[in-house]
Amino acid sequence: MKKVLLAGATGHLGRHIFRELKQQGYEVRVLARNLKKAQSLFPDPEELVLADATKPQELEGCCAGVEVVISALGKNLSLRHKGIGSFHDINYEANLHLLQEAEQAGVQQFVYISAFGAGQFPQLAYFDAHADFEKALRYSSLTHTILKPVALFSMLEEMAIMARKGHIGQLGQGDRLINPIYDGDVAGFAVSCIGSPSQTLELGGPATYTRQELAQLVCEAASYSGRVTEIPLDYVETLLPFVRLLSRNLYDKLAFMAAVSKTDCVAPTVGQFSLEAYFELEPQLSN
Repeated sequence: MKKVLLAGATGHLGRHIFRELKQQGYEVRVLARNLKKAQSLFPDPEELVLADATKPQELEGCCAGVEVVISALGKNLSLRHKGIGSFHDINYEANLHLLQEAEQAGVQQFVYISAFGAGQFPQLAYFDAHADFEKALRYSSLTHTILKPVALFSMLEEMAIMARKGHIGQLGQGDRLINPIYDGDVAGFAVSCIGSPSQTLELGGPATYTRQELAQLVCEAASYSGRVTEIPLDYVETLLPFVRLLSRNLYDKLAFMAAVSKTDCVAPTVGQFSLEAYFELEPQLSN
């Protein structure tokens, strides 16, 4: 059975990928920055490597003896997340350092979790960083798999937190479409692609919603009966230049959210697990 290095393992998606790999009998080496968090989440990885992928010297030797690298490494999109580093630093540079280490070690395949829409919005730091790394991966010597999910179910936790506090909002009228996909479905695809030829796959969930319908589903799951406040996009876009002066991190996230709120984001239906079933299984949405 192949030996796999998993980067970005402590995120929601990374944890699903880890479980999928273990269930299918793969030997897993986990790459993580935080020892305490990694040990609490992964009591039984074959190996745990502590390294900050933004610092290439810390990655030396991490891919030795590995045949496949799976990277779910990326900057958190949550407005509550205060981590340092830009989308370029983490989604592009850190993954590039890992790719270079993988090539040097003779890794056979690199599986990368990108984003639906990467390459279509070069003005947005989030998408641009993904697109830049996709290009680097395609030009590398490795067999590559690029997975581009629309949006993960776990990303809706931000909305659920707002609903529980009694002030959930949506950007614009909420009439644009989206078909988010379950993290576990994406994890299943990532692992099933091991050993396959180079490919790029766009991944969407089984149901398509308007943004307004999605917000209402979150409210129901969070037991919130109030109204969803519409935040005019014109208002947000007017404020963005001022936000950029104060915080480039916050600007990049808000600019991303404003742009996708004006766009239909519907990928080929490949996921099977429904959003309604997810809400039933995730108690944090209603606590």
